[in-house]
Amino acid sequence: MNSRLHVVVGILFNSNKDKILISKRTEKSELSDFWEFPGGKVESNEVPFSALNREFTEELGVDIKKAVRLVEINHDYVETKVLLDVWIINEYEGEPIALEGQEIEWSRIDNLSNYRFLEANKHIMQTLFLPEIYGISNQSYSNLSKLYSDAKNYFSRGLKIFQLRLKLEKDNELIKEVKKLSIEAKKHGAKLILNGNASDVECFSVDGIHLKSREIFNYTSRPISSDYILGASCHDESEIHHAIKLNVNYIFISPVLNTNSHPKDRALGWDKFKELTVHANIPVYALGGLLHSDLKLAKENGAYGIAMITALNDLY
Repeated sequence: MNSRLHVVVGILFNSNKDKILISKRTEKSELSDFWEFPGGKVESNEVPFSALNREFTEELGVDIKKAVRLVEINHDYVETKVLLDVWIINEYEGEPIALEGQEIEWSRIDNLSNYRFLEANKHIMQTLFLPEIYGISNQSYSNLSKLYSDAKNYFSRGLKIFQLRLKLEKDNELIKEVKKLSIEAKKHGAKLILNGNASDVECFSVDGIHLKSREIFNYTSRPISSDYILGASCHDESEIHHAIKLNVNYIFISPVLNTNSHPKDRALGWDKFKELTVHANIPVYALGGLLHSDLKLAKENGAYGIAMITALNDLY
């Protein structure tokens, strides 16, 4: 029996789709004066969508018509263990009104860090930064200037997340180059991720860490704080389940199709990919031999988005 308190959370965008509704806990609430995304407890014998609609109706006067699950997060507070069941609200009726005396505001995603949020909500914030297209670097470059030039071009053309997957020595020169890339990413509201291990956040100026599939089993719980994005590569059910235990923000499932870079790796195919996504309650990126034109097909098979290496230059 699950002893966790099941809480539904709704991500409600304004009509322009550029701001999200947040609310401040009242003085009468536990953990008062913290900001959070609206929602509440799922009652016994109540399905999550019904609970979400009930909470939004009672607290905000909003009637939810359509919503899709974004992520499920296990989080342990000092006295309470919670399961946050997070939904993106696609259609609703009514304008939000604070019906229970709470303070509410519309905030841009990139401004959420300026609010004092509950710890578990920080995980949601990082997940909200994830775009449909995820860019990955080559493993090697003729020089670091080439890496900087390519990344700068990607950011200027709209890429919002870029992973450094480099077979390079992690020396002072690389640390300085990553710092330059981080500054460039921030100029364009993009996120810079390093393929490495958790301790790399201590010396590299990055927004998150991506763990290789063999690396995830070195940890039994989330190895970095929710102030960072955490991702992982997965190829089978056991890796997916362990990544979920680490409370990662997203996973890659690969290789979906045959690739020139790993010609000996057996492709999963879309049927197997879809089967594996069923085990993930977090955003899943399809990776391996994909083009931007495959995005729709990937979503039809359970993906949140696609990750690209070789095809990135064709798009950006």
